[in-house]
Amino acid sequence: MRRLALTTLALATACGDASGQGSGFSTSITTAPPGTSSSSTGADASTSSSSSSTAASEDSTASSTTSSSTASNIPDLGVIPDGGDGPPPGCKGKVDFVFTISGHPTMTPKQERLKASFPGFIATLESEFADFDYHILSANTAGFWGYPSCAGCDDVCAELPEFPCGTPPQPCDLVRGAGTTYPIGKDASNQRCELASGLRYITAGQPDLVDAFTCIASMGANGSDQVAGVTVMALADELNHAPGACNEGFLRDDALLVVVAIQDTYDEFSEGSPEDWRDALVEAKGGDADAVVLLVISTDIDDPDGLCGYDPNNVEHELRTWAELMQPNALFGSICAAGYSDYFATVAKMIKSQCDVFVPQ
Repeated sequence: MRRLALTTLALATACGDASGQGSGFSTSITTAPPGTSSSSTGADASTSSSSSSTAASEDSTASSTTSSSTASNIPDLGVIPDGGDGPPPGCKGKVDFVFTISGHPTMTPKQERLKASFPGFIATLESEFADFDYHILSANTAGFWGYPSCAGCDDVCAELPEFPCGTPPQPCDLVRGAGTTYPIGKDASNQRCELASGLRYITAGQPDLVDAFTCIASMGANGSDQVAGVTVMALADELNHAPGACNEGFLRDDALLVVVAIQDTYDEFSEGSPEDWRDALVEAKGGDADAVVLLVISTDIDDPDGLCGYDPNNVEHELRTWAELMQPNALFGSICAAGYSDYFATVAKMIKSQCDVFVPQ
């Protein structure tokens, strides 16, 4: 299997133009949600037959009986079908979430809408899965420490007083694609997020889950983006499977992978193509495209009916192409919608559908 290389200490590049963002919002979905997979689960067949058993001795003829047990009261189940050696289908409630959130200067209100949609999304999944076992990682789109205009400050940054100048970074704080635990910059958390796991991602049983997610998802407006490329980095072997890797233990073979990428501009600077980004998601799950669900929330200025206005600039919207390549297990939503709850409700249905048919590799 081809593995994608990771550039671990690359600095964030300048952001693209944020023009085309309308000021009016609507709750409508500009791209019709795709039909979720209707594949029925190959559930374990149960034996529902009434077995007849006979109590016999060496000197007597067996007599017919409709009883389901022998004279010794041990149930006779008859011949049990061989279920095979393969693992049972279904992710059993195990889901690994990667949130890749742009830190473009115009992203603050969009991050707020994302965080506002999160509690309902999680509540829906908790109601669908009796044992909802989650990993939640917010990938570092910056790859640098601090806020650019505060470079060189020793104590308090005059322009950004909430930025802790004297706080040194941990090694993984400088790695793009690593789980973010200390978002820094204007409108960011500007503090170390308290994750009960002690890892760079949230795990099941996290106290105050909403508060923890709010902390790691408050990327702020530090100028970073390239959400597609950073998603590829977050899933690469170097960050997940090498000893002591920043995201070690995040990706699980028996879990569904869900990616949420949010950027209010075109992603024109991520390395690779939409085909490469698709391949990275599929390869992360052992070549099983049905083990991945993708939600892209971005500008829709390429759509004549988009909520952000229309700009027929004939430039490919590669984030939209990425979502189209992952169909039917993907959804593209307008970042100019008043809220993102409708998108997450649709994705929750996709997760449930795909989890039911998922067979761990």
